[in-house]
Amino acid sequence: MSAAGIILAGGKSSRFKGNKAFAEISSQRLIERVFNVLDAVFPKIIIVTNTPEDYQIFNAEIVIDIYPGRGPLGGMHAGLIASPFELNFVTACDMPFINKELVKYLVDQAAVDDDAVVPVIGGYPEPLTAVYRRTCIKYIEKVIMADLYQVKSFYKYINIKYIPEEELLGFGGEKLFFNINTMDDLKIALKMEKKIK
Repeated sequence: MSAAGIILAGGKSSRFKGNKAFAEISSQRLIERVFNVLDAVFPKIIIVTNTPEDYQIFNAEIVIDIYPGRGPLGGMHAGLIASPFELNFVTACDMPFINKELVKYLVDQAAVDDDAVVPVIGGYPEPLTAVYRRTCIKYIEKVIMADLYQVKSFYKYINIKYIPEEELLGFGGEKLFFNINTMDDLKIALKMEKKIK
């Protein structure tokens, strides 16, 4: 697939009380779960992190934020700048249930004039399990310069194809987009994993 996978692993994990990327589910670290899914789909993986020394074990390009302290938006920017591909699947390191079928489907939905392909779950877009073209870079920079750091801040400037929830049910539905911010979230994820098995 002529696209790259970008994993955002630069968060401070302040609510998690540690680096959540290395929390484990079924004896596998969260970052490994996400990496393995993307590695099965894309020829190139980019990990964006503020602690590059922690991720040298992965066969990926490790980059740091160009604009530090801007959260996931800054990470997306750095990842898109580093990518040699126009299309890029961007996700966070704390989403243990994404699967390669979903990832492939979202990338395949990108038409020539789509700057982004974004799933919608429960009426809300999921910006950190989405596809972005490098055409987004200048608009991300525009909002960063305006001190707007919410990921969706640049959406008004780009062409977005939203993928409705009903199209995603066959891939696993809402659980695909579950992310881990706290220890309680990790406990929920562990229960979800047992149900899957």
